[in-house]
Amino acid sequence: MQKQQRGFTLIELVVVIIILGILAVVAAPKFINLKSDAVIANLNGLQGALKSANTLVYSKAVLAGQEKLDPGSVTLNGSAVSTTLGYITSSPANLQLVLEGSFEEMTNANDEITADWGLYDTPGKTMYIYPKGYIDTSNCSLLYNVDSSQAEPVFYSLTTSGC
Repeated sequence: MQKQQRGFTLIELVVVIIILGILAVVAAPKFINLKSDAVIANLNGLQGALKSANTLVYSKAVLAGQEKLDPGSVTLNGSAVSTTLGYITSSPANLQLVLEGSFEEMTNANDEITADWGLYDTPGKTMYIYPKGYIDTSNCSLLYNVDSSQAEPVFYSLTTSGC
């Protein structure tokens, strides 16, 4: 008596491969953009951390009577943080004192960043913060500005169209 062998036919295998191919084509675009979403989430997190740090620094400035000075200074974790009207003055040194992470000062807006974040200080009181792998022309940054001439001196602006 012969044993009957059971298995898949060539047509069944081809149909399964075609179905897997269709599923891959449909599902792949949903996973391809994960890096962009992660970078945008990191920028949003950094903006939230900077806002929280500004709230803490402003509270300390009010307690020290520094909230109307330009420039002023408060002590945070044993380090002097310079302030503008009680808010963190936008400079690479200040941001590194109040935020955790690895930061790198950029001398040019198109410098390659090797740390987690690149800090580019423009003339005046404007600071651009770029995530690793992005530069000025990529439209992926957080703008932080403190301007004592404005009614609302602190300004945050996310640009995420190129992330």
